[in-house]
Amino acid sequence: METKFYTIGEVSSISGQSVRRIRFYSDKGLLPPSLRTESNYRIYTDTDLAKLELIRALREAGVGLELIGNLFRQKLSLGELLQTRLDILEAEIASKRRAAGVLRAVLRFPNPSHEDLRRIWTMSKHSHRQMQTLVENFIGVIAEGTKLDGEQRRSLIEASVPTLPDDPTAEQIEAWDELSALLVDRDFAREMRVEMQAFWTGALDPAAYQAASIEAYEAAKNGVSTGIRPQSAEARAIAETWLAKSALAMGREADRSFIDWHIAQYDKNAGRTARYRELHAILQGKPLAEADLTAWTWLNDALKALPER
Repeated sequence: METKFYTIGEVSSISGQSVRRIRFYSDKGLLPPSLRTESNYRIYTDTDLAKLELIRALREAGVGLELIGNLFRQKLSLGELLQTRLDILEAEIASKRRAAGVLRAVLRFPNPSHEDLRRIWTMSKHSHRQMQTLVENFIGVIAEGTKLDGEQRRSLIEASVPTLPDDPTAEQIEAWDELSALLVDRDFAREMRVEMQAFWTGALDPAAYQAASIEAYEAAKNGVSTGIRPQSAEARAIAETWLAKSALAMGREADRSFIDWHIAQYDKNAGRTARYRELHAILQGKPLAEADLTAWTWLNDALKALPER
């Protein structure tokens, strides 16, 4: 097949791109002419036209000249180049969504101030990695003096690192901000450490305790929905089962002191510990339902109604 040759003006006419742009790509080494005449005019071929179309497609997709040059110099495959651009584009989209979320959060204030914008904007810059570091430090503090092994600590950290969605709501941005502050609150860390030391002992069977908790929660939720009073015999049976199984899982006696411990834990969870869990739920897009809180209140009241022992 005979090779066709085109002047730079003809390439411009065929491609719809200006002579100036084609010359610019040529000078950058992206589109060197296949030939030059004795008068040093640039001459291009059909292959050059196809290359120019590829450059235009990549530029419209936002790919930089350096990356395109790496492609043509075979430092990158087309797949690698497109993946690189996609990664950059997704990061830009996430950044714009987060910025929009910040603006929505600030606009929730009746009369937003410069300080409101500065605080929320600064907070939104906390990366996932920065939040992970905060959680790792927090878990390290509250796990002091407990029997958590390395694997249990890693699992606890993994379960405790929140993620701010790409398109967060104003409430989620505020939750991210509040949680960041709570994780570096020394008083809160001390409170949690005392709770952890009492809970994570060498006798604890985490799986058994979780199973007992789920069973007790479901029974309590059913008790609430069917109108059973926490002081009734049916509620007493549920509370006694929860007490016995949780005591067995923790290696403790199901005595009065253990009942008091459960009641104290509930009271603590109604404060900042509850808020800590609520913030995690908000970031997951699953705010704690009122029914959940009601079920545990019902179970706690049933424990309080147990006879002295």
